[in-house]
Amino acid sequence: MAPKMSRTRNPDLIRGIEKYSQSKMYHKRGLWAIKAKNGGAFPSDEAKPKTPTSAEKPPKYYPSEDIKKPLLNKRKPQPTKLRSSITSGTVLILLAGRFKGKRVVFPKQLPSGLLLVTGECLIDLIILVYFSLANKL
Repeated sequence: MAPKMSRTRNPDLIRGIEKYSQSKMYHKRGLWAIKAKNGGAFPSDEAKPKTPTSAEKPPKYYPSEDIKKPLLNKRKPQPTKLRSSITSGTVLILLAGRFKGKRVVFPKQLPSGLLLVTGECLIDLIILVYFSLANKL
């Protein structure tokens, strides 16, 4: 059996130009009757009220034991204390990191605890670098 060919009510004369005008198709499709039946307006699909569902579903998983709440960490980080031998202008040798083995001069310690160090730019290529006292000196 051959598939049924659907015919359009408004065939194309040329691509983009249809045989009947828009107002002619309005009457041909019977839209005037639908509008008259619904008081001068097309019927609209209004949202139907949702069926009431249970307010809260019970959980699907119940833990076998009570889960312990982690304790709050009340410790506030303090900047590392500087060794008494390290003063402003002291020459230090870096032990780790990108500039390992380089000699630097220590101008000051920043409020965050980092050390501001500087070196000779032509020899060590260190201008101003921040280092942590804990693992660099």
